[in-house]
Amino acid sequence: MEEDKDPYLAKWLNNDLTNDELEQFSTSEEFEDYEKIVKGLEYFDAPPFDEEASLSVTLEKLQHQKKKKVIRLKPIIYSISAAASILLIIGLFFNKVTHEAANGERFAISLPDGSKADLNAGSSLSYNRFFWSQNREIDLKGEGLFTVKKGETFKVITTGGEVAVLGTIFNVKSRGNIFEVACYEGKVKVQTITNEEKIIIKGESVILKENTLNKVSISETEPLWKKGESLFKSIPLKEVLDELERQYEITFIRTSIDGNKLFSGGFLHNNLQLALESVLIPMNIEYVVNGKEVKLSNK
Repeated sequence: MEEDKDPYLAKWLNNDLTNDELEQFSTSEEFEDYEKIVKGLEYFDAPPFDEEASLSVTLEKLQHQKKKKVIRLKPIIYSISAAASILLIIGLFFNKVTHEAANGERFAISLPDGSKADLNAGSSLSYNRFFWSQNREIDLKGEGLFTVKKGETFKVITTGGEVAVLGTIFNVKSRGNIFEVACYEGKVKVQTITNEEKIIIKGESVILKENTLNKVSISETEPLWKKGESLFKSIPLKEVLDELERQYEITFIRTSIDGNKLFSGGFLHNNLQLALESVLIPMNIEYVVNGKEVKLSNK
């Protein structure tokens, strides 16, 4: 069920109904059933759940309960309806929302509490659809800038580590072996998968190198990718090419070059020809563009 197709149910599950809306919703035929289900779920630790198999078992049991000569349609219909309602409610509770910015795209997201997330190209995030105010937790793949409303702890979880805040503006980048967090407002706690912790404030960032978080001062007020730029310092060329592929939705044929050479420099996101020249000419690499493919070779 999409939230906008049943706003009262979605808002009620999030405790966001006004008094008038709650009064109107409580008079509906389904309200008592919803209330019982939700109360029961307070003591429910969700196991792996197969909706189709569960409904099939329910229907099979109902069929066996039918008597040979007397067909009672209404109880069966009501039971099927109740089973479907339970499946629906449980599905809503454990359903996740996922947003993705494909290569060559960016994506702006408004979260349920008014917090915002801006995804860089080739990135995605997901979060639980309901009870967001009690569990503000984001799973991030790639890179995103977050502007967080004050409230309960807000967490961003990545393969490189997690970031916890109350209300602030910060950027998280987690790609392959890269894990970086920059704080532009407020205070951020960063924890690696090995449980190393550092707290950074406005004007500071941390970079994970050899399983150690290193603090670095920054002067920017927002990440460079928001301005349409990428900048690198002593980064393996293969990672720079990966970023070019994300920003321009291209594919490099790179078998003839050494991707481990270190690159320092940058490129803009609005001019492919200039971006290729900015990266490849200093590295003495020739290139041929064929549609979305770029073949690389050493000079």
